[in-house]
Amino acid sequence: MATNAFALLTGKYFPFAKIQCALFKGTERDFFIDKKEYDGCLYEQIENAYQFVLRHINLGAEINGLVRKDTYELPVTAIREMSVNAVCHRNYMDNSCIQVAVYDDRIEVTSPGMLYGGLTLEEAVSGRSKIRNRIIADIFSRMEIIEEWGTGIRRILHRA
Repeated sequence: MATNAFALLTGKYFPFAKIQCALFKGTERDFFIDKKEYDGCLYEQIENAYQFVLRHINLGAEINGLVRKDTYELPVTAIREMSVNAVCHRNYMDNSCIQVAVYDDRIEVTSPGMLYGGLTLEEAVSGRSKIRNRIIADIFSRMEIIEEWGTGIRRILHRA
């Protein structure tokens, strides 16, 4: 028998289980420049949100001798980690969507639900984790998207 996690991982069964992405002009949510909504399987939502952000942040280049290497203005590993964490740890009982907002000076990822199981912000920053969606986390671990060690927030902070 299929579970809710199976439905979330494979399709469009829950209309609120999607990621809304927006590019705003300036530093406030006043004027949209671009916006998209991504539904479907969770992995595709993460990939689409990640690509949305990459399309809307600056790409530059570092030159080391004769070698040129393209680099984004923000660490792409932190962008990926924020999207994965939002999907993996959100409260799917809340009928609202994950939102990824790109501003001139920052990116904000908002995920429905509070920290799970009495976890404090200080504990989360120090590397402690409590998994709200065990089956999703297990599948993401098998797909090598997460490692289930609670390192995501520290990784984001160290790369920013």
